[in-house]
Amino acid sequence: MRWRPLLLLPLLLTACAARSDETPPFLGITQPAGGAVAKGQAVIVEGYAFDDTGVVSVTAGGTEVLAKPARGKKLVRFRFKLEAPKAGRVRVEVVAKDAAGHARSRELSLILDRAAPKVRIERVEDADGRLRIVGVATDDVEVDRVVVRYGRTYSRLNLPKGKTVRFFVEVPARAAKVIAVDAVGRRTEAAAKALTEP
Repeated sequence: MRWRPLLLLPLLLTACAARSDETPPFLGITQPAGGAVAKGQAVIVEGYAFDDTGVVSVTAGGTEVLAKPARGKKLVRFRFKLEAPKAGRVRVEVVAKDAAGHARSRELSLILDRAAPKVRIERVEDADGRLRIVGVATDDVEVDRVVVRYGRTYSRLNLPKGKTVRFFVEVPARAAKVIAVDAVGRRTEAAAKALTEP
C-alpha cells in the first residue's frame, strides 16, 4: 500500500501550483513622460501590465480601460484619454488585476502648467568675438531644457530641470538667442548681442 501516497503527489503539486501566485501584476505607465499639461490639452495615457496568470482588468479612476480581446493575456497594453485639469492638480489611480484576484495600483498625477517659461538675460560680455551670456530661465511647473541659438546652430545646454534654471553659455558669435522650453513644450526666447560694434 506504499504506492498510494505517490498517486496523490500529482494532485498535491497541482494544488500548490494553483495557490503559488501571490504576486500582483507588474504595472507600468510609459506615457505621458512628465506630469505637466497645458490648459485644455487632452492627454493620452499609455502603459502595460504583466502577470503569469493573466491580466484580467485595468481600470483608471474606476473605469475599465483594458480592451476585451486583451483580457486574460499575460502581457497587455492599455491606452486611454485624460482631460487636462482646468486648474491645479488631478490624480488618477490606475489598477491592474490578475486572474488570481491580486491587484497593483499606480497613481498618475498631472499638474496644470498655466504659462510659458520666462528667460531673463542678466549679463552679456563680449570677449574677442565670443559672447558670454549669463541668465536664468523660470517656469511655474518646470523648465525642461535651455537651448542657445547662434546663426544656424542650435545647442542644448547640459542643465538640470527645475522651476528655476540658471545658465552660463559662451558662443562664437556676436549675437545669440536663449530659448527656454517648459514641460508641455511651450517656448520663450530672449536675444543677446554684443554691446560694441566690431
